Amino acid sequence: TALPQSSISVSKEQRNKQEAVEIPSDDYDDDYDDDEDVPSQEKPEISDNALLGTTLLTKDYIEQARESEQVTLKCDVSNPTTNTIIIWYYNNKPIFQQLIRLIPDTRYERGPDFSLVIDNVQLTDEGVYSCQLLPNNMTVKIELQLLTPPRDVHIMHGSKTINDTIEMHQRDRKVVLLCSAGGHPTPLITWAYRGRHLDEENSRQLGIKLRKEFLEIHEVKSQHAGDYECMAQNGIGNPISQTVTVVVKGSPIIHKHSSYINTAIGENVEMVCLYDSNPEPRKIQWIRNDEIVQPVPAQTVITNDHHNHHNRTRLTIKNVQQKDLQAYYCKIENELGEAVSKTILGLTPGGAHLIHSNSSDGLLHTWWKIHSIQQISEMLVLYRGENTKYIPVTAEISSHDQNPDGYTWTIRKSIRLPEGEWFVTARARNTEGWSSAESLPHQFQIRDAMDNIQVASIGGSSGAHRTLSVGGLALLLLLVLPFVKTLAY
Repeated sequence: TALPQSSISVSKEQRNKQEAVEIPSDDYDDDYDDDEDVPSQEKPEISDNALLGTTLLTKDYIEQARESEQVTLKCDVSNPTTNTIIIWYYNNKPIFQQLIRLIPDTRYERGPDFSLVIDNVQLTDEGVYSCQLLPNNMTVKIELQLLTPPRDVHIMHGSKTINDTIEMHQRDRKVVLLCSAGGHPTPLITWAYRGRHLDEENSRQLGIKLRKEFLEIHEVKSQHAGDYECMAQNGIGNPISQTVTVVVKGSPIIHKHSSYINTAIGENVEMVCLYDSNPEPRKIQWIRNDEIVQPVPAQTVITNDHHNHHNRTRLTIKNVQQKDLQAYYCKIENELGEAVSKTILGLTPGGAHLIHSNSSDGLLHTWWKIHSIQQISEMLVLYRGENTKYIPVTAEISSHDQNPDGYTWTIRKSIRLPEGEWFVTARARNTEGWSSAESLPHQFQIRDAMDNIQVASIGGSSGAHRTLSVGGLALLLLLVLPFVKTLAY
């Protein structure tokens, strides 16, 4: 007899309740039942490489190569599938899609490992290459740099490239030259002036500032005229350079002249004036007594020529007489101005010139030269402290030699000085009188003087002396004895 439907339903419901009591619930099954209609992300099919993780392994990098070499740009892909697509770009323009070359250059090949091979690489191949992985849409960028020697060296002033000559004017506030060059690695730029390498020290002496590839001239002067060479080198191949000539225009500049020249009656004497002038001088004159000196045969000769990269004018007076002993002026004039220098002819000695000096143990050793045709009868070395008057010390003549322009007298003098700053000059007397002391004394710093000795008089001058103990006297003798035989007082 069939059971009523309601009875069957009750029986199933009761059975389910019993099973629920008898069989513990399984969380995994519950979860599986809840997600029955959602595709699984945690249990991929092992046979599907795409689901295993196709990815781009190569990271962005820089590839360096030399010209004519073969270079390989990497694009490593893990677990590629039949759906994997590789596209290569050069500077954002596609050059390969899979194995299909999109450019006519046959030097480019696609490797089986998705790499890009470039044969006989050239400078024009430099740039950024990109490998794109699809459908993952991943990209790696490789910058190709060619190791090349320096090239295309240019010197610029502002926005203008200078090929040979640049014109400047005296007292231009600031002029900047820029040297640029191609090549990889980036070339190191160095500068030379008139064939001499410019470093920090000598450029500062010339009034030039170096700042990597920049050369700055502050307040242009005539001394800045000449050839400037820019050299580029990077260790690849040979250095190359570019040279420009700086022309400085302005008033004439007199570089060298003698302010005083010793001579004698009946002698011949030459006065020299070295100068630079751009534009060219329109007047070159020697003036005496406010009158222009004119050439006179067998008496006065004027010569204009060049010497040591400078212009030169020379005035020669033959058979000097008393009337010739006076001041002479060298005057150079161009369209932008003029320059004047003064030279005095006389019979007294010329100025004393310091030719060498050194100091040790509180002793200052000096060597001097003086020009005098006449016999030197007396020589003085004068010294003073920072705020004191000059003290004269008699010096002795050590030697003399005859030169075309007269006699050169050499004098040596050693002076013991306390520690401190000292100013020293010299003068001489011949049969006609005393020379003038040099207007600018030589400055010395004595650092190793003896603190226990005070020299208040040297060469016979009077003054007070510090009293020494027996021990101090013994120390003094030990210090002084080595110099007794060598010092000239």
